[in-house]
Amino acid sequence: MSESIRSMCKSLKLAYVSEIYENIPFDNPVQYLEALFKEEFRLREKAKVQRLIKNAKFLDSKNLSNYEWNERIRFPTHIDKEGLTSLDFIQQKQNVVLIGSPGTGNYRKFLFMERY
Repeated sequence: MSESIRSMCKSLKLAYVSEIYENIPFDNPVQYLEALFKEEFRLREKAKVQRLIKNAKFLDSKNLSNYEWNERIRFPTHIDKEGLTSLDFIQQKQNVVLIGSPGTGNYRKFLFMERY
C-alpha cells in the first residue's frame, strides 16, 4: 500500500483497512468494499471490547470454581450451591444478585429475580 493511501486511511480513521485490504477477496467493487468495511467494523468492535476491559481495571478474573464457600452464605429456599454453579438460572431467565460487604469479594447472599 502506498504511503499516501496509508495516510488517507489514518485521516479517515480506518485503522485496519491498511492492514487487511489485501486479504479481502475481490469479486466486484461493491462486494469488496462491503467485505472490507465489515472487517473494519469487526476489528474495531474487538478492539473496543479489549479497551473497555482494560479501562475497567478489573483486579482479578473470578469464577465460582475457586470461590471460598462458607456457612455464612445464604441461598433462597429454591436453590443451593449446586443449583447456582450449574448456571440453570440463565436458561430460566433469572438474574442473580450477589449481596455482601463492598470491596471484599465476600458475597453472603444470593438473590434470584425473574426477568421481565
